[in-house]
Parts: sequence; C-alpha cells; structure tokens
Amino acid sequence: MRLPNSTVMNRVFDVDSHEMAPLHFWGSTFGPAAGEIADQITDAMKLQIGNDFYAPDLAGDLTTIDHDSVWNLKGTSAPGAFDFARRLDVMDEMGVARQLVFPSFAIFASMAKIGNEFQVKNFLGMKGSIGEIQDLGDAGLTEYNNWAAATTKNSDRTRCVAYVMDNGTVDDLLEQTETLIGKGIRAVNIPHGVPPAGVSPADPSMDQFWELLESHDVPLVTHVGNEQGLFASGQWKRNVPAFALGKTQSIELGLEPYSFATLHITAGHFLTVLVLGGVFERFPNLRLGMIEQGSSWLGPAADNLDMWARDVYHNRLKHHISMAPSQYINRNVRVTPFNDFEPVAQDFARYPQIADSYCYATDYPHVEGGKESKQKLFDQISPLGEEIVDKFFRSNAQLILPD
Repeated sequence: MRLPNSTVMNRVFDVDSHEMAPLHFWGSTFGPAAGEIADQITDAMKLQIGNDFYAPDLAGDLTTIDHDSVWNLKGTSAPGAFDFARRLDVMDEMGVARQLVFPSFAIFASMAKIGNEFQVKNFLGMKGSIGEIQDLGDAGLTEYNNWAAATTKNSDRTRCVAYVMDNGTVDDLLEQTETLIGKGIRAVNIPHGVPPAGVSPADPSMDQFWELLESHDVPLVTHVGNEQGLFASGQWKRNVPAFALGKTQSIELGLEPYSFATLHITAGHFLTVLVLGGVFERFPNLRLGMIEQGSSWLGPAADNLDMWARDVYHNRLKHHISMAPSQYINRNVRVTPFNDFEPVAQDFARYPQIADSYCYATDYPHVEGGKESKQKLFDQISPLGEEIVDKFFRSNAQLILPD
C-alpha cells in the first residue's frame, strides 16, 4: 500500500536522528577538542563500514536531496548529515515535522570521558594518560552541547539532545542541566547503565533533577550506546565465534547476536527503578524516551512489573505508587522499534495497555535505521487502523517532542 497523502504521514514526528559529520569536519563544526579527538581516532575509524566517519574525499554536505537519497543513502554523504540548514529540506522531503537529533561525534567524546583503558586506547586508539583523555572527552562534550543548543535555537523543528555526564554529584548534574536548559536545550541524555551521580535514579536526592526536567517540559532520553556501565565486562562475548562482528560495524552497538539480544536489559533495569521507585508517581509529567533500544521488550516488561506490584509487593508498594506500572509506562515512556525486523504491529495488538508508548524513528542517517523505513512501518501497522497509524507516526511522540 502506498503512503497516503495525509496530514499524519506528511507531518511525522521522528524521535531518533543524528548529526553525522565526517572526521575532518569535526573541528570546524564543533571546536578544537573535537578536532583533536578526530585526529586521535582516525586510524580506528578507517575500519568502520557503513557508518563512514572516515571519508576524507567528502568536500561537504552536497548530495542532492531527493526521495532516494533521503531514504536509502546512509552515512556522512547522506544529504543534511551535518549541514542543518539542509537537514530542514531533508525533513521536508521525508514528510517529517519535528525530529530529535542525537549526536554522532559526542558518542566518541563520551567514550573518552567515561570509557575504560581498553576502550579508549585499544578500540579508539587514543593517546595519553587516562586523565588527559577524560579531560579531552569532557571538553568535546562541552563543544557538542554548545553546538546542540545553537542548532536547536536555529530551528525548533530539530531538537538536538544534550549529553550530560555528571562529575559525581547530584549538584553537578543539576547545574549542568540547568545551564543547558537556559541555553535552549529541549532534551537531555544521561548514561543509563550506571547510577546517575552515583545514586539510584529513585533516590530522593535525585528529585530536584526530575523536578527540573518536569517543570521545563524537557524529556530525559536514553539511547543505545549508553548501556556499557551495566555490562562492565566485555568478556561475555569476546572470542565467541557466534558473536563475531560482521562486515558492517557500528559505534553504538555490536551488530551481532549477543549485543542485539541483550541491549534492552539496561533499558528495562533503568525503567524498573523509576517505576517501582515511585519517580513517575512523584513527577507525573516527567517525560522519558528510551531510544534505539527496541520495542519488543517493553510489553513483557510491563506485564512483569504489573505482576510484582499487584500480586507480590502490593502492600509495600501501595505507599509509593498508586497505579499499575503499565499505566505509568503508557503515560510517561516512549520507545522505538528497530525498523527492519521488529514486529511493532504485534506489540500494539498484544499490549493495548501501553499503546501510547510506541513511536517512529528514522535513525537518519545511520545505517541501523534501514532503508525506506517510513513505507515499511506504514505497511506493517496500517492494517490496525488510522488511530494506531496516528499514534505511531505522530501523536505518541508529542510526549518527547512537545510544543
């Protein structure tokens, strides 16, 4: 079935895209720390296939904007990959009204700031002491966040996500976030594989942070690539033939069975703490997007939490939560499917109690987003009716792309 010429399909909300500048543009796009990080990791990036950060012959963001280039071309040569004046024209071609923009460069800066010695020296090939690498990553994150704020201010259609990595205290987390909101940031990401500021997300000391986000209608968004803290050891998959990397590699996740099959565990763990810890009870207007971590896990997780809250710990939890966990999830949480293979139509049918939670995302221009995703996802869910089409492609996403 061809895509209909309708208000919904011509004004889609896309909750996952990326800036994707090639390495030799990082310094001019973000700043000197970004340029130094690019120089240090160039040799490692020469091995990347698909998400081609090493593209020395690319003279600029020059590819013609048309249907084929926006839906099928991936990587740094995709139109609007790093020129965000052109990104708006790309969105018009795609029929996208608003878009969350996650980083590509800042993923590397964050790895430099919080990665272990093996990651930053063996995987990225960075030089210097761990302290020097961490300082460089911190400077790079500051440059990216300044770029994100300026780009968001240029057009409210592109909401660039700030990456906040605290220096060990809730006060620092608050100060960083408050400063970024003051600069115009409208979405914040924190690592969700480790306790923020060293405390549980449901610790009362974090309530000022949740109140800050809630009062400014700024969503917290977690993203694939931030889960390493929960899986501190890479030994679970190392030297296992079944888990070897294929020809296409990703900076965000391992494109092999182990990584795909386990990446949702961190998201589910973080969500469990927030829901059963009463965070959404205390902050009913808090907005949470759990992006590029799949959607098929959410329904079983909601059922599981409902069981524990209803049948096992009702007497204890009734003092902390007044609704079923699935009701908080439906009201406060949004997730995205992997476009090429996850059965999101099945999710809608099986778990109607959380039908407000599933959202469309392009992952533009990363290779993991797949080709012709809008058409593929429309073909999958359109048999469920216009209401579900509207929920998936637009209205559900308004929680994390608010007016």
